[in-house]
Amino acid sequence: MSTLLDLKSSVLRQVQRSQSLRTRREPPASTSTEGSPPTLARRSGTVVHRVARGNGDFFDRMNKILQKQDSLLSAGQTEEESSCAPPPPECKDQAFVPERATRHELDLLYEEAIYTVVNRVGVPSPEYVTSEGDIFNYLQKVFDMGQEEHDIILQRVRESKKASFSLRVSVMKGKNLMAKDANGYSDPYCMLGILLGQSPKDTEEKKERRFSFRKRREKLEKRSSLKEVLAGRDIQVTEVKPETLNPVWNEHFVFDIDDVHNDLLHLDIWDHDDDVSVAEACKKLNEISGFRGMGRYFKQIAKSVRSNGAAASGSEENADDFLGCINIPLNEIPVVGYDKWFKLEPRSSASKVQGECHLILRLFTTQRDTALSKMASNVTIHKKMLSQILDYEHNQIQKEPYNWNGQVCAAAWTVLSHHAVQADLSPLQQAIIRWQCYSSHHRSQRMSYALLLRLLKTMEAEWEDTAVQGELESLLAESFRLYCDYCLSQMKSMRQVFPCNNSAAIIRCELMLRSIGHMQSMAAFRAVCSNRNELHLEIATVIKKGTVEWYEGIISNIKPDEGILEEQLRRLVVVVDAVCDDVQRGQNVYNKLYYSSVKVDFFSISYRQLEKLVADDVNVAMERVCGNLEQESFRFTQTMGETLFELYMSLKSLKRFREYLPLKDTKMLALTGFHNWFKTSIHKWLQIVHERSTDRIRKAVEMDQLELIQSQTKHSSSAVDVTTCFSQVREFWAQLAWPDSAGAFIFITRLTDNFCSEAVCYAELIKRKIERGQLGQDHNKSFIVQMLSELRRCIQHISLSPDSINNDEAVAPLMKYLDDTLVILNESLVKENLTRVLQSLWELLLRMILDTVAENRGVQVEFYSRFQYTVETLVRFFQADGEGLVLEDLKSGDYKGLDEELRLNKCSSFELIEQYFLEKISQQRILKHSRFGRISVKCYYDAPEQRLTVEILHAADLIALDANGLSDPFVIVELCPHHLFPMARSQRTQVKLKTLHPVFDELFHFHVSPEQYRHRCACLTFTVMDYDWLSTNDFAGEAVAPLSDFCWPGRPSATPAGKTLQPVILHLSRQKPSEKPIMKMLEARTGDKEAQEFVRKLKEIEKSMEEE
Repeated sequence: MSTLLDLKSSVLRQVQRSQSLRTRREPPASTSTEGSPPTLARRSGTVVHRVARGNGDFFDRMNKILQKQDSLLSAGQTEEESSCAPPPPECKDQAFVPERATRHELDLLYEEAIYTVVNRVGVPSPEYVTSEGDIFNYLQKVFDMGQEEHDIILQRVRESKKASFSLRVSVMKGKNLMAKDANGYSDPYCMLGILLGQSPKDTEEKKERRFSFRKRREKLEKRSSLKEVLAGRDIQVTEVKPETLNPVWNEHFVFDIDDVHNDLLHLDIWDHDDDVSVAEACKKLNEISGFRGMGRYFKQIAKSVRSNGAAASGSEENADDFLGCINIPLNEIPVVGYDKWFKLEPRSSASKVQGECHLILRLFTTQRDTALSKMASNVTIHKKMLSQILDYEHNQIQKEPYNWNGQVCAAAWTVLSHHAVQADLSPLQQAIIRWQCYSSHHRSQRMSYALLLRLLKTMEAEWEDTAVQGELESLLAESFRLYCDYCLSQMKSMRQVFPCNNSAAIIRCELMLRSIGHMQSMAAFRAVCSNRNELHLEIATVIKKGTVEWYEGIISNIKPDEGILEEQLRRLVVVVDAVCDDVQRGQNVYNKLYYSSVKVDFFSISYRQLEKLVADDVNVAMERVCGNLEQESFRFTQTMGETLFELYMSLKSLKRFREYLPLKDTKMLALTGFHNWFKTSIHKWLQIVHERSTDRIRKAVEMDQLELIQSQTKHSSSAVDVTTCFSQVREFWAQLAWPDSAGAFIFITRLTDNFCSEAVCYAELIKRKIERGQLGQDHNKSFIVQMLSELRRCIQHISLSPDSINNDEAVAPLMKYLDDTLVILNESLVKENLTRVLQSLWELLLRMILDTVAENRGVQVEFYSRFQYTVETLVRFFQADGEGLVLEDLKSGDYKGLDEELRLNKCSSFELIEQYFLEKISQQRILKHSRFGRISVKCYYDAPEQRLTVEILHAADLIALDANGLSDPFVIVELCPHHLFPMARSQRTQVKLKTLHPVFDELFHFHVSPEQYRHRCACLTFTVMDYDWLSTNDFAGEAVAPLSDFCWPGRPSATPAGKTLQPVILHLSRQKPSEKPIMKMLEARTGDKEAQEFVRKLKEIEKSMEEE
């Protein structure tokens, strides 16, 4: 009956039009899903046509609040649009700006530059400027020098003493030298020195002869030219490297140069022998001073060798062997020097040599006749010169000067390179000076951080711990300190200096952080700034300070403490939104930069700081709100409710960022329980939502014309608006996401009550409107009554159809009626309601069929087969190839009972009896405890004899069936079902008087064939009875045991060892047979003797149970 009422009410609610129901047809197919529930897309902001506005402004504002939160979250998923504008200026502190040079200092520096140009040496590379006039013109611009002042300084420089040059020679290594010893190796060493300059007319003669430190005395005495002269103090010798063809010397020598344009560097490589050789003679010779002339010099060497080698009987077997030589004119050395492999040359065309020697050659000045060189070190002078050039070069950059890569013009590079060479600055010293100058210039006029990072890497590549001391060490330490402090000041104001919406600024920020991170990892930084080994802590500190200053700036601009309470709350919402926006940028942009460069978690530091500041300010404001709400005179306005809802949602968005924090940082956050501040306000807000929803529903009903708003949408305008209203309120609550389950239950209960109240209000309003419009329900009621009557008639037709007609003909009237009815319902109902009506109709049909089958038990099998076919046809109809009801829903509930009823009624009596025992076996297996007691038995099977032995041992905890509180039990054991064992007779134990724990210990034998025990239902039944000599025996309980457990081959009980097995404990049961559906089916078969006999025995047992 309840299903009929549900079906009736569902149809009455939906069928609003009473005319021509059967003449309607489906509208043309549309791309939109027909019958879909009306919804209002919150994010799109669109409203369905003819929806009543009513109090829609309230819902529009609430939707905008949610859209704002969605936009904040979506901004976190997408990259923020970046502008191509220049980055904002960086913060400048006068403490970081270097001092400018005075005019006098510039004049001295200019003289130094002019002196460098006038005394430049070396072969210039193509990028150098070779014109002295061009270089002078450039320097005049750099130093802002007039022509007259320039001429005076140039004249002074030309009249000054020329610079004195020296040559630094580094003999690094040799390779692939010729083997001179018997062991296949040599013992090489080098002799090197400076050959004095030659006149131009000797050039051709020099090309025809080769110089060697080991010329025979005769050749030296015959030579008339004394141009090739070496002083004894200018001869240098390396160490001997024994037994190698690839020696590594790594020795360094310095030679004074008399004529840098004409002198020549000469190097010999010799194989050292065991006796005193030229090497020892040369070393002794270098201890003597005052030798002049080539002839006397080599005469002394030859004499020394002969006197020390007398043991060789005048032979030269022990003399050193020549391995090759190198001649390098000093005027061919490049400006920056040589660092290359030189091929060894023979001393004559008859000599045979091979191999190469790696040399590093550098020319530098040892004495400079300038005023500045007498006052300051070369490092200081070069630093000042580079700084002055950088100022000029940077001022010439017109396009993106902030991104200048530090590249200077050719003239500047020429001057700087010559001065570095003349000042004898090593590559490391030059790298340190460049870093100091560029980083210092950057503090006053910003340039590319990529350049500074590149300078740091260059310095790192050249770094040697012992090479930096004194002035250079102090210079480097100070430059590191100032650069770190400058970068920390930029980090403190990074939101203004490096805004996220400026791509150029973000690139600069990343490069700055990378430079700081790289500097922190450099050995140079650790060596000269050993007291600053926790730079990451300093960065974390400035992030905190910068975050607090930024928040204080936001507060000072928005001023959330001004105005009335509602105005303060609105301003506070703006503050929280600004913080959310900042936290979002920190998590998306800044945190990646900081963590990848300096391993600092920017997001965690800034978020914890901002979260605490926001929580303190909001908590104070909410205390004022709660205080006002407690006053009876205070009126909670709709505007305040909307503002509090927006504030809550903004705080919820801010709190959501904690999921990006490390787990250890999520504890004890200030916003952990912020929802408690809004408990009182939520109740007021829910009341406002209810009032606005009710007003909107009334307005929607007033505007409803009771017509479909679209041909494909089966709703009037009020239904759409009410559905939209409920969806919006539900979305508001879902977005609120109240975290306290206990509080949420209270709010949900109230929200549910509001929904119900609003739904009832809408139903009453639309009902009155329909009644006023004279849209009666007589047709609807008659339609329901007619449908129920027709369904019963169709079911009766199937039941009474003769066996002569086939199943399709019997079911055809029912299916035709259902098909016609479905067309009507589909035209009138939306998809969800149509589904509910079809579900109710399906359940109604199942119960009708089930009632019909129950009324016709005991009839022929064809009757049940026909109804089973009917049910299968109905399943296909209601499923509709996946377009209708779900198959799982169709085959649940009453369907299972009906299917089982039809299946069993189609079985023969023997099959039903077998099903009965199968159910008892299944129940026995799951019975683990019983209040009716238990029986212990042992069964084993002798396969050759086909004999089953049953030992009934004892029983325990039987129920008392006599007045004395005891029983007189005995056990009946038999093979069941009887039609499988027609020759087997039941057997019984002796009666045990006055006991609930009888001990029987009796043995019984049954003949069981393999064909018999293979039946699934074959079993032993143990029926415990209470003996009464004056009346019928009482039923105490029964248990069953399937024969497959004892007789099946492979079972332990089916072997000779079965006698030794442990007994089986069977728990007794006392179920009334009439409770089983099979009993009713067998009882209905009055003409079946076996069925009636089986029912009679079970009824006797049930009767004895009732008599107890």
